[in-house]
Amino acid sequence: MIQIVYTVQPGDTLYKIARLYGSTIQEIANTNNIADPNLIYPGSVILIPVKEEDLETPPGSIIYTVQPGDTLYIISLLFKVSIQDILSLNNITNPSLIHPGMKIILPRNAVNPFVPVEPGIVHYTVLPGDTIYKIASRFGTTAQSILNVNPELEPRQLKPGMTITIALPENAVAIYMGNPSKKMVALTFDATYGDNQTYELLEVLRNNDIKATFFLSGIWLINYPELARAIAAEGHEIANHSYTHPHMPLIPLPEIRNQIVRTDALINNVTGLGSYLFRPPYGEYNQAILNELAALGYVTIMWTIDTLDWKNPGSDAMINRVVENIEPGAIILMHQSAPDTLAALQTMITNLKEQGYDFGTVTQVIDPL
Repeated sequence: MIQIVYTVQPGDTLYKIARLYGSTIQEIANTNNIADPNLIYPGSVILIPVKEEDLETPPGSIIYTVQPGDTLYIISLLFKVSIQDILSLNNITNPSLIHPGMKIILPRNAVNPFVPVEPGIVHYTVLPGDTIYKIASRFGTTAQSILNVNPELEPRQLKPGMTITIALPENAVAIYMGNPSKKMVALTFDATYGDNQTYELLEVLRNNDIKATFFLSGIWLINYPELARAIAAEGHEIANHSYTHPHMPLIPLPEIRNQIVRTDALINNVTGLGSYLFRPPYGEYNQAILNELAALGYVTIMWTIDTLDWKNPGSDAMINRVVENIEPGAIILMHQSAPDTLAALQTMITNLKEQGYDFGTVTQVIDPL
């Protein structure tokens, strides 16, 4: 069965899409976990199953509908295939002449990142020291709820590296700090622009045996995939920071979903890691956005202390701001490209260690047990 990766356009209905591509409303609804066929929105990415004999394409192919802003390079990152393979398969002589709405056949080895969303579901990888009760508390649910969703799971046989399914509560909240009973803090870095000092930051973290959390935007992943892979290779936590860093309350929910899904696809295919943490650009959100993120399987993470490094306040001001406001469970916001961040980082770490603080990823710091 061939699948077409399609972005819903204004005026589309499932009937119109099904008729256009020779599929059925029920097949599209089933493939995409769509409960109400009337509720599809422009900007949503859906998969359309099509019989192979109806299209002149290699068996098992994926067909991608080019979106505004796409390049062959972006498509190659999204689907983890080479540009040359795309060119050869589609007889494209000029790579710059692709346009929105164009259909591109992808090689059979393409990895389709646009898997159907299971509403409110997180596929979580168990960490060392995790228990069912710790995981349940972290996600604001119950141990019994996790066991209900994972009927084959034996709680006493939980092992690091296992993947379990977690159903998130419907009314989502934003998390501003972690567990206040543990003297642990999380260093977090938002990455949207620049690569001037990422390797140096990683060296400081490595020398101090610290794992941090990096919130990566889609445009940064596109521009610096090798840096994203370096961050992942060091064992740091990777999280989602939207695709183009928009003011999210000013864009419609379907576009918000598109921002998250495309960035999630890039994170998976560039770094090989999954993500379930999201930080909204500029710290802007409303309840509808929080609920949409939860439906996509994301937990919204804010911060306890903003270093204001984006204002270039000087390294001393950054250090003082953190040291004077530190508390157990603090989530510290920095930006990987801000010039004062590298200058301040080692002294900041040293001061916090002298006060008896340990360091963890956001996942470790928000652990309630």
